[in-house]
Parts: sequence; structure tokens; C-alpha cells
Amino acid sequence: MYISFSVPPFPVFIKGGEAVFRKGMKHFRRTFSVFDLLYVQKGTLYMTEHEETFTVREGEYVILCPQFEHYGHEPCGEDTYFIWIHFSVPQYELGEKQPYGWSDIIEREATYVDYAQYRLFIPQYGKLNKVGMETMLQHIVREQQTPDHSLAQQLLFAQWIVQLQKQTLHIPTAAEHVCREAMEYIHRHYDQSFEMEHLAYALRLHPNYISRCMQKTIGMSALQYVHDYRLKVAKKKLAATNETVAAIAKQVGFEDGAYFSRVFKKLEGMTPSEYRRFIQRA
Repeated sequence: MYISFSVPPFPVFIKGGEAVFRKGMKHFRRTFSVFDLLYVQKGTLYMTEHEETFTVREGEYVILCPQFEHYGHEPCGEDTYFIWIHFSVPQYELGEKQPYGWSDIIEREATYVDYAQYRLFIPQYGKLNKVGMETMLQHIVREQQTPDHSLAQQLLFAQWIVQLQKQTLHIPTAAEHVCREAMEYIHRHYDQSFEMEHLAYALRLHPNYISRCMQKTIGMSALQYVHDYRLKVAKKKLAATNETVAAIAKQVGFEDGAYFSRVFKKLEGMTPSEYRRFIQRA
């Protein structure tokens, strides 16, 4: 099933966040007035919408539609971490038509006095294959105390929707191949001291070229992604264990616990201890 709509105007981001369903929990039953995007970071969600069932595994998403009842039809078999986003679209259609190229997407070319119009066909359920898509979602839902934050969320969510559309038509670029290799290296070595020269040597590429590829693909430098991934792992450990903040800091590659706390607060808006209390209350 595809969700089809014309852009502009783009879908409107309303609210989002990260959540966890403990083993044995399931999504409550409701009929919502807006779209509900659920992306699973770890575990499995079992969702039903309008008599259609979805098994949403790690790395997969489902978009639940307005005015259709949805609920969890089966409890989670393990602690399940996911990102949720509520958004709206002025007008949309549900159908089986699948786009095969940009010729199916472009409705009207731009002129000197009128803008280009596109019709997007977004799969209701699927896997995020494109490099950096999960990282973009994390940045969209991350709260920051800056005056332009809400505007930045709207722009980033519009960009994410475009990337999701491109994924259905996509042949990876050279920059995306390099970015994926760099991210995989970081995933294997995040708990060790990070040196850009080590990454460059492993990929047999110049450090500046790797940085340009990552910045172009996911909007982050290699070091920024290292911090982002380390915090992702740390958040899971904070939620699932009783280990000290200092111990977790060392496990994810920070030798200095105070520096870890500063980075954590800068990116997450709260200290590691505050995050642990927040998750335990939730």
C-alpha cells in the first residue's frame, strides 16, 4: 500500500519522540486524527490497522493512517525501542500504484512564474535502506532549546520524506557508499578511541573526502556521528542496566565521564542521570 500526496505543500511535522515498550507491553487501541509513523530501533512491534497486520522489526517502519483504528495485536517479545512521529497531510490517497522513476513523480515542471509540483508515493510499511535515514529521524525528534528549533524540525522532516521517496527509486551514489562504509567502521569501533586517520586508513581514502561524503549524505561529520552513535548505545544501557554513568561512559568510548555528560546534555538536552530517571518514569 502506498500513501500518495502532492507536494508542495509538504507534510507537517506535529510532534515526535523516542519510546520503549517493555517485554509484554503492546500499543493501546485508538483511532487517530493524524498520521502516526513508528520506526523500530530494536525489538519488534506487532500492529494492526483496519484489519491489516504489520510485524515491524528492527530497522523497519509503518505509517498508520488517520481515521483508521490501530492497536497492538500482540505483546512485545522483548524490550522494544522505537521512534514515533505524528504528522499531517492536507490531502492524500491510498492505493497500490508503485512509482518506477521520476517520470511517475513529477506532475508539473517549474516555469518562471510557477513552482514545480510532485506527487509522492510513500510505502506505508518498509525498511529504511538509505544511509543516514535513522539518524535523521533521531535529529527530528530531539528536543533543543533554540528559537528556530521548530522550524528546523519542519525542514528536516520534509527532507526525510523526500529521502524516503528516493529510497523507492534509488541507486546509491559514490558518496553514500563511502558514508555507509564509514558508519559501519564506526559501529565496529565506537567503544575505542576515535582518530580520523584510522578511519581513513581503513577505507583507503583521504580524511577530507570521507568528511565531505558524510556531511553530504547525513549532514554530520565523522566525529559528530561517533558521538551520536555512542550516545545511542549509551541510552540503551542507561535504560536497561543499573551500571553507573561513569562505567557506561567507558563502555561507549568516553574515557572522561564528565566529558561524556557534557556531550550527552548538549545533544539530548538532559544529563545521563536525568535521562535514566525520565525513562524509568516512562
